[in-house]
Amino acid sequence: MATTLKLQNSDGVKVYSVAGGKIIPSWLSESKKNQLRKDEEYRKRIELIQDFEFPSACQRIKCSPDGQYIFATGYHAPRVRVYDLSQLSMKFERFLDSEIVDFQILSDDYSKAVFLCADRSLHFHAKFGAYYK
Repeated sequence: MATTLKLQNSDGVKVYSVAGGKIIPSWLSESKKNQLRKDEEYRKRIELIQDFEFPSACQRIKCSPDGQYIFATGYHAPRVRVYDLSQLSMKFERFLDSEIVDFQILSDDYSKAVFLCADRSLHFHAKFGAYYK
């Protein structure tokens, strides 16, 4: 079964429906995976990140310098979520005391970041969690 997107156009708003597709087994050898790059059906597949959502809204999204992680901040309750693109899943979620105004990734991966909050405080985070406020 091929991965397809069905388009429904209602009042000028495009809505796409996602249908399931073939899953590549993790035990498949690298040479077989490389052969799949020539397969047209494999190249047109769509992979979605699990839990890539927020209860209310997402304010800012940034990609780590190494391109492996996505940082997203939202509110109600103020939180940051980090997604691992190699696993297509959420790496972790952390809650803060105040709404996040802006943030900066300080390392090449997800291990160091700083968050500027609406209460004018800075929150420094490391791999293990909150480092300094």
